[in-house]
Amino acid sequence: MDEVRRQDIKLWIQELSNPSRVFVTLACMALVVAVARPFPVMMYGVLVIVLVGYGMHAYTESVDRRFRDARMRALWKGVQDRLSRFEEAIKKLRRSQVADLHEMPDTIRRVGNGLYTALRKADLIAHEIQTSEKDLRHMTPTMRSHDDEQSNELYRIADKNLAEYRQQFQAVLAGVQRTEAQAAVYMTTVDTLRMKMLGYRLVGNAPEMASQDFLTALAEARAQLQSIDTALDELDLGHYPKMVAVVSRTINTESEISDTASDKPV
Repeated sequence: MDEVRRQDIKLWIQELSNPSRVFVTLACMALVVAVARPFPVMMYGVLVIVLVGYGMHAYTESVDRRFRDARMRALWKGVQDRLSRFEEAIKKLRRSQVADLHEMPDTIRRVGNGLYTALRKADLIAHEIQTSEKDLRHMTPTMRSHDDEQSNELYRIADKNLAEYRQQFQAVLAGVQRTEAQAAVYMTTVDTLRMKMLGYRLVGNAPEMASQDFLTALAEARAQLQSIDTALDELDLGHYPKMVAVVSRTINTESEISDTASDKPV
C-alpha cells in the first residue's frame, strides 16, 4: 500500500473516531431503538442506514482534509475544473468525428489521475518539510574570525555542513516544484485544446479554421500531455531528479501526424 492510500485510510479513521460524530451517531441509534423496538425489521434497517451514513459522512470529511497545503489543493481543484470543462466540450464535439479525438479524452483523464497522485505525494512532502524544518533554515551559522585556529576550523566545518544541508533541502523540494509545474502545463494545455475544439465546432471547415489546423493542435496537445505522463512516471519525488521531459513533435502530411516526447538528462 502506497503512502497516499495509507494517508487516506488514516484520515478516514480519524474522522470515524471523532468524539462528536460518535456521540451523535450513538444518540441516533439509541433513539431508533427506543422508537422502533416494536418493529424489529424496521429498527435493524434504520440502524444499518444510520451506520452507513456515519461511515459515508466520515469519508466525505476525510476527503476534504486530504490536501494540507493550500497551493496543492488549489492546483488539484484547477485540474478538476479543466477536466470537467473538457468533458463538457468533448460532448458537444462528438458528432465531428475528428481523427484521434477518441484517444485524446482517455489521455487527458489518465494524465489527470496521475497528477492527482503526484500532487498528493508532493503535498505530503511539503507538509513534512514545513513541519520538520520550520524556523530552522534561517538559523544559519556563519564563518567567524577568531584568534583560535581550532574555532575557525570548526566554523568552517559548520558552514560546509550547512551548504550540504541546503543542497539536500533543494533536492527534496525539487520534486514538489516539478509537480506544480506539471500541473500548470496540464491546465494550460487542456485550456488551449478546449478553445481549439470550441473554434473548430463553431467555425467548422471554413477556410478560417481548416481541419488541418485543428489536427495540428491535437498533435501539439498530445505531445505535451505525453511529456507530462512521461515525467510523472519518472518523478518519484525523491532526491535529485534525473530527467526532464522535453516535448518534440514532427508533422508530416495532412493525413499523418506523429509526435514524440523525449527525455534529456538534467
